[in-house]
Amino acid sequence: MLGRTTVMTGTMRELIWIAGSLPVWIALELAETGLYIYLVTGILPDLRNTGRREKLLCGVLFAVMAGMICMKYRIGSVFSAQAFLYGLLVLIIGTWIACRRNLLLSAGLAMTYSGFIMLLVYMAVFLLSLLYSGSGQPDIYVAMGGHVNEAFCVLRLVILCLLIPVARRIRRSDIRRQIDEYRMLLLIVGAVLCALVLEYQNFLEYGFTYSSAGIPAVTSALRNSFLGLLTSVILAAAAGMLFFKNRNIRRENDLLLMKEEMEQQKYKELSAAVEKNRELVHDAKNHYLVIREYIRKEDYKSLDGYVDGLQQDFARADAWVYTGNPVLDLILGQKRMTAQSQGFSFKLQASPLSGLPFSDREICSLFGNLLDNAIEACGRVRKRDAEILVKIEQQNQMLFIEIANSTDGIPERMDRGFRSRKKDPSRHGYGLKSVERIVADHDGVIDYNADERSFTVTVTFFDVE
Repeated sequence: MLGRTTVMTGTMRELIWIAGSLPVWIALELAETGLYIYLVTGILPDLRNTGRREKLLCGVLFAVMAGMICMKYRIGSVFSAQAFLYGLLVLIIGTWIACRRNLLLSAGLAMTYSGFIMLLVYMAVFLLSLLYSGSGQPDIYVAMGGHVNEAFCVLRLVILCLLIPVARRIRRSDIRRQIDEYRMLLLIVGAVLCALVLEYQNFLEYGFTYSSAGIPAVTSALRNSFLGLLTSVILAAAAGMLFFKNRNIRRENDLLLMKEEMEQQKYKELSAAVEKNRELVHDAKNHYLVIREYIRKEDYKSLDGYVDGLQQDFARADAWVYTGNPVLDLILGQKRMTAQSQGFSFKLQASPLSGLPFSDREICSLFGNLLDNAIEACGRVRKRDAEILVKIEQQNQMLFIEIANSTDGIPERMDRGFRSRKKDPSRHGYGLKSVERIVADHDGVIDYNADERSFTVTVTFFDVE
């Protein structure tokens, strides 16, 4: 352990010697600001949708301005509150001007980013201090020859490199679609992080100054302060994560309820159309009498108008009977008609069902969402190759449902479903989530199988009476 620590000390001294040069300081400031620009241009829609030339120009001017102002103050001391506040002010104003968004959102993003990076640097120093305290070596800052600014420069550079994959992952996430909803959370978290930075800057500056004297009380107080810092950051991060999780769950539930209401409304409209057709069929006898009378009088003009009126009243619907369940038969018939109207082959193999464990609303959501996804997938395939196969079978107390459709390739799998290929994927995936929730509520099993030409969903329910 002692040998490893000695080697680490030598390596750190070499890096610190390099970091003491002015070009490295400038490069570090530009890199830190550049990572912020890279992150912000990915999550703010106004910046994301601008052209490459505008992004490049904005980034260069932004980075140079921020780098020069920060460097002017930070070269003197890494604990300079002026450097931190001036740099933060530049980021806030620059973000606000560049993306023309809410000032609170711009301030929240800049404060969270700047405070988070500085606190990561402080925690890295805390870990190094623990390493040195258990190795019998002098205090880390004594071992570094008193070059505190340069040591922090090296740590900032390492942390920036580690944060690049994190920034890339955030850019690829869906957070940009709800970023405006989190402006108050970002502002509160950012304010807390920046307050911690300013508080610990003063404490650490005096602590590092007197730690070289080897006073045990100073060293102990310094390490205790890092423990407090670590605890504060963990609590703030946990609170933020819980807020994000709760907000996302509430949003998903709202969208699922909205989708279920739309499915229920669609079912009511279809039921009303079928009922209207039944009434028209029931009244057909009277219509025949009127038509015969027009023919007898040779009043063909009135006859033509009367027939046109009847034709407009009829909604296109057949007497669909596949399973014996009126709601399910209505959904199957309507989706079959939709697929065939688009030129897709729709094959249905269904047997009479003795009973279903679902409510009418759940039947609409379960079969409606699965068939809508199948029809949408067939829309990306040549019509002559597009095919949908539906199998519904009940054996004893088990219900088997299989829906297969043609595809133009294997869909990309994600952690919680499949990646949407819709033009507006802001609400993608909620159909399958609704299906999976219904399956789980009834203790069923759902399975997906995909290859280059087809996609199959299989659902099995047990103890169906």
